[in-house]
Amino acid sequence: MKTRERAKALSSVTEFSFEDLIGLVNKEFGNPNSLDEFVEYGDIFVKAKPVSPILHILAGNTPEAAIQSLTRGLLIGAYNQVKLPKQGIKDFDNFIKNLPSELISLVETTSNRKVADDWINSASAVIAFGSDETLMQIAEKIHPLQIFIPHNHKISLAVIDSDENLDAAQLAAIDIYSHDQRGCLSPHDIYVCPKIKPRSFASRLANELNLLNKKKPPEKRTTEESAAIDHLRRSYEFRACNDTSVQIWKSENNLDWTVVYEDEIQFAQSPLGQFVFVKPLPKDLTKAVSIIGESISTIALHPFKLERAESLILAGGNRVCPLGTSQKPSTYWHHDGYQSLAPLVRWVNAG
Repeated sequence: MKTRERAKALSSVTEFSFEDLIGLVNKEFGNPNSLDEFVEYGDIFVKAKPVSPILHILAGNTPEAAIQSLTRGLLIGAYNQVKLPKQGIKDFDNFIKNLPSELISLVETTSNRKVADDWINSASAVIAFGSDETLMQIAEKIHPLQIFIPHNHKISLAVIDSDENLDAAQLAAIDIYSHDQRGCLSPHDIYVCPKIKPRSFASRLANELNLLNKKKPPEKRTTEESAAIDHLRRSYEFRACNDTSVQIWKSENNLDWTVVYEDEIQFAQSPLGQFVFVKPLPKDLTKAVSIIGESISTIALHPFKLERAESLILAGGNRVCPLGTSQKPSTYWHHDGYQSLAPLVRWVNAG
């Protein structure tokens, strides 16, 4: 299959459009035909050759990232080996089943760790998702001639500078509710300009989360996830009884969602499961989030302005997006700062 044929087939089974997939090839390679034929490059001709096989080591909490990673490997025409978590990834399995036979032949999957270790030894490129500890273990097995693209644990947050249309709470709720706040793109903390009255914003956010969860409650969580949420809830409930600088809103008779307002501006890490902190936006956000500066993925901004985005990247992270779109990155985004396709090819020169 040629690049355009692969892009058309992938667009029929993913959220990516044909135009965006071809556009991505064009942006990263300079020519949409670079994978299929020699194209002009200065005073010579070049052709992109996919490295192969590509090994994708996936995590169970990010099905979208898993699908995106394999989509990129298939788009360039590489052979792809996939290490799945033991529990599998339902959405990812469905994605593979819907692929045309020509692309299915480029995919091999396993959940067996020993098989995956053998694949690591023979892979030309390894793309891995997981905890810092897991990726360190994988990195020890990578040899110098392999391409290694790690996607370790990241944390996201949101910044609200103004709320003239009173839509920020609804947009923030979308970012928190999506995928039950799982994944690196889910905001843990929302920093709200004091002029908006952050405590009142927290109340509105609680109402929006309540509405979303009434329509569709979250899927069952693990015992460990529920225990972590319950423990932190109890801690803040106790604090709220004795400290007026803290207030908590929570879903009744279940652990579906939790909103905590506190005057303390230092970043607080959420146990996820729609547990979010609302804090006053300080003059020096960089200092407030310094404890996680190197781990920041996304900062959701409202209202979104490019000039403001420029100032926020000083706090860390490699993506600033409009509030409400945290969980829906562009086809063209650079996940953890990496180009999507360019690291996965080698160039052949002629002339």
